[in-house]
Amino acid sequence: MRAIHLSGISIMAAAGLLAASLAAPAAAKEAELRFVSNWGKNLYSVKRTIEWSEEFNKSAAARAAKISIKYIGGREVTPPLQQLTALRKGVFDMLFGAAGYYLGAVPEAFAIYGSKITPMEARKNGGLALLNRIYRKKANAHVLGWVAGGVGVNLWLKKKPKVKADGTPDLSGMKIRGIAGLHREWLKAMGATQISVPAPGIYNALERNLVDGAAWPGLGIMGFGFQKFVNYRVDPMVWQFDNLIWINLDKWNSLTQAQRDALTTSVIGYEPIAHVFYEKLVAERWAKLGEQGVKSFELTGAAARRYIAAAEKVQWDQVKKLAPNEYDELRKKFPPSPVN
Repeated sequence: MRAIHLSGISIMAAAGLLAASLAAPAAAKEAELRFVSNWGKNLYSVKRTIEWSEEFNKSAAARAAKISIKYIGGREVTPPLQQLTALRKGVFDMLFGAAGYYLGAVPEAFAIYGSKITPMEARKNGGLALLNRIYRKKANAHVLGWVAGGVGVNLWLKKKPKVKADGTPDLSGMKIRGIAGLHREWLKAMGATQISVPAPGIYNALERNLVDGAAWPGLGIMGFGFQKFVNYRVDPMVWQFDNLIWINLDKWNSLTQAQRDALTTSVIGYEPIAHVFYEKLVAERWAKLGEQGVKSFELTGAAARRYIAAAEKVQWDQVKKLAPNEYDELRKKFPPSPVN
C-alpha cells in the first residue's frame, strides 16, 4: 500500500507539473529578421537605415521582446526589381527600397510622388495605413514605414533651359535621361525626349552628348560623377523619395505583440530622423555642387507652382489609369500641391 501511495503522489505531482506547464505562458521565441536593401550597403540611404537597425537591436524594447534585425545584403541577395516578389515569398524578412521599383505590382504607390505630404503627416492622416492595406493585399507585405521623404527629383542640364510663356522650362529638342514609366510623360510635356540609360551609364551618355541632361534625385549625382557635365539644376524639386521599409506579412503575423510593438515604435521614431537626415544631406551636397560650378535655375511664384503641379499630375494620371478604385481615397490622403 505504501508503494502504491507513493506512486499516487508521484502521479499526482507529475500531473500537477503538467497542468502548470500548460497553464504558464510560453516563452517568447527569439526573432531575427533578415533584412535586404535595393542598393549596396555603402549608399548613404542604406548606410543610415542599417544604422537604424543596429540602434534598434540595442534598444531595451527590442531586447525585452527578443527581436533583432540582421542586414544580409542588397542586389547580391536578389536583383532589386525582383526583391518585392522575393519578400512576398519569404526569401528574406524585411526590405528597404523604392516603391517606384514595383509600380507594376502596386501602382497605387504613384500617389507618393503626387504630393508634398511628409511621412509623418501620411502616418497621422491614415495615408500610410491605406498603402499598408494595399501592400498587404497585393504583395503579402506589411509597410513598417516611409523613411525618406523630403528629397525629390531635379532636372540636371548641360545648358540653361529656355522658358515658356507661363514661366516653366521649355526643353524642346532636348534629350533627357529618365525612367520611361516615371519621367516620360513629364519630360514630353516640356518638349523633351526621354532616353532610357541605366544609372551607371549616365556619365558616358553625358560625356558623349547622347543626352543633354538627366532627371535625377536631389542626391546621388556626385556618387556617379556626372556633375562634371551638368551646369544647371532646375529648382524646385518635384515628387519625393519613396523609400519604404516592408516586412513579409506572414513573418509579421508570426511575431508576438511585444515584438510588433517594438518594431513599429522604432520605425515611427525613425521617420522624422530620416526626414531631417535627407534634408541636411541635400543642403550639404548642393553646397559642394555649387563649388564645382553647378548653378540653380530657380523657378519661383506661380511658375514654380505650375511646374510642380504638372509633375504631380503625371503621377495622378497613372493612379487613375492603373488603380481607379483607390484614386479618390489616395488623393485625400496624399493631397496634390496647390496650383494657385
